[in-house]
Amino acid sequence: LFVHGSFATGRWWQPTAQRLPQDAVTCYLLDLPGCGLSDRPGDPASYAIDRQAASLAALIEGLALANLHLVGHSLGAAIALTYAAPGATLLRSLTLVSTPSPAGTRTPPEVYGILEQMRADRPLLSQALASTMPARPPDAFFQSLVDDAQAQAPAAFTANALALEGWRLPVEALNQLRLPVLLVWGDRDHIVEREVQTRLLLSMPGANNLEVFRGAGHSPMLERPEGFAQALLDFVGQDFDSDAAIRATAHGD
Repeated sequence: LFVHGSFATGRWWQPTAQRLPQDAVTCYLLDLPGCGLSDRPGDPASYAIDRQAASLAALIEGLALANLHLVGHSLGAAIALTYAAPGATLLRSLTLVSTPSPAGTRTPPEVYGILEQMRADRPLLSQALASTMPARPPDAFFQSLVDDAQAQAPAAFTANALALEGWRLPVEALNQLRLPVLLVWGDRDHIVEREVQTRLLLSMPGANNLEVFRGAGHSPMLERPEGFAQALLDFVGQDFDSDAAIRATAHGD
């Protein structure tokens, strides 16, 4: 199950899904509230991370999914991590791409005006999206991503930034997360820092790897789709049951 980030839809995961073995993997590409074909709430409070995580939980339960590999990008990584942190028993693994800080991500006040301007300024919106994926050409697929971003609910242009400002996940909750976790980051990411990824890696007992994509920015699954899909396959193909037994022994569980 793939969870996208801000200004996005499930379409952001299509290049990954197309590269996964169709006979072995079933992919669910979620549209978050305000995006794609999902509901379009006007209340900014509807976009809070905990409320979006609750919506994710309802979707997983409604589809009766289990033994699930959950993948989240940016805002979607925050939502996925919030869902998983209490010890989600329906998950088999968690992949977090370009994860924001669980201590909150501040957006300068002047940037909110720019986010509002993007609602009616397609060139500005296009430029902003391009900056999150510097290694991807502005091809027809990229233009479809701009279309999706422009069509999102008006409230979503600023509400998701507000949601990430207010997001808090205590270190203690991360320390209890024994689920297998893969962290992914691009070394040209100008939105989330390497230091944040390293802290996350050290905070979660189940996290044993930070996959760094050289030359990629904030959206490595769009900039390096072949490499990203392979890294994901390598991760979910591991023997997690054996790994869990080893970790349990090491922690005296």
